[in-house]
Amino acid sequence: MGSHHFIGNGLLSRDLHRASAEPAVLLARTAEIVTECGLEVVGDQTARFTDGGLTLVWILAESHLVLHLWLAEGFATVDLHICDYQGSNLRKSRQLVERLRGLCFAAGSDSWREMHLDSPRPVTALRDHQG
Repeated sequence: MGSHHFIGNGLLSRDLHRASAEPAVLLARTAEIVTECGLEVVGDQTARFTDGGLTLVWILAESHLVLHLWLAEGFATVDLHICDYQGSNLRKSRQLVERLRGLCFAAGSDSWREMHLDSPRPVTALRDHQG
């Protein structure tokens, strides 16, 4: 089983900055986008911090999506990890990245890193060697 990991950062879009005032609405809208891309949200959570930061988490059947907002600085990061447990989800994850790019970041301000992990090798048990 492989997986795909995307990390994005950039300046907040105006729409995201406005939407952050109502995290429940942002959770629901992002869940719709995830579903439209063919992935499945199984849970979500929001945490607001005293310095004005906001973190939103979506637990996906395929792994997770995390959005960190630094509202005072006008900056955001996205962490998306998608596993291929029943087949390749690369196309779906790239589609979601494009949708998140438009939702989260001011045009031209975002930067992304894309990593792909191959199927992990099985871990073999270590044997005790007695001297």
